[in-house]
Amino acid sequence: MWKSPTFTIERIEGQAPGTVIYQITGIFNARDMYGSMKQVALGNIFDYKPAPDAELPTRHIFDISKAPQMDSSGLGLLVSHFISCRAKGIRVVIVGSSRNVLQLFRFTKVDTLLPLAATMEEALELQ
Repeated sequence: MWKSPTFTIERIEGQAPGTVIYQITGIFNARDMYGSMKQVALGNIFDYKPAPDAELPTRHIFDISKAPQMDSSGLGLLVSHFISCRAKGIRVVIVGSSRNVLQLFRFTKVDTLLPLAATMEEALELQ
């Protein structure tokens, strides 16, 4: 888990079979992400390594329902993670985009690249 006064990322495992959930809380921007944490450390949160005898998850869900705003750094982190996961056969789904974040996704056309779901239940049903 990474936590600053205004920004938190938590990796949650075991809530659904084959799924890793990343709960993002706070403004998802460069200042809050990198303000007191090195880029390498932030990347390590997303560098999922299961136990040697465990299988890789088939899905990563980013719950951003508690992230009211995002800048290009947050967007870039999501897209970069999506590309990395796609190469491993892992599906990435974004859940709970605020109106501001959804506008950013539409403006940059990321909404055509990343699957979006309104709720966690909807994200878990996506194949």
